[in-house]
Amino acid sequence: MNIKMKHFVIIFLLFLTACGGGFSGEYRALQCAILMDFRPDGRVTQSMVGNSFAEFDFERDGDEIKIYVAPGLAQIYEIQSDDVLIGPGGVTLVRRR
Repeated sequence: MNIKMKHFVIIFLLFLTACGGGFSGEYRALQCAILMDFRPDGRVTQSMVGNSFAEFDFERDGDEIKIYVAPGLAQIYEIQSDDVLIGPGGVTLVRRR
């Protein structure tokens, strides 16, 4: 692999890492028994009372988390702090510790 190709691969990997925003953690909805597990690979799993029922792609965009529930359709969660997300309809998610 030549030097230019190595630089391209490194820059590409850094770009992919930056897109994910490093957001991760388990968040629980205060209003119900829903748990959302955000993973560093850009996937989120939704569970209800311990049973996984959906998995989606997500991305961090500034102070927002966009969960892509269908092609071109995203639910937007606003990052209030490291421990609190506010979603559609005022749903509050709190980081599980």
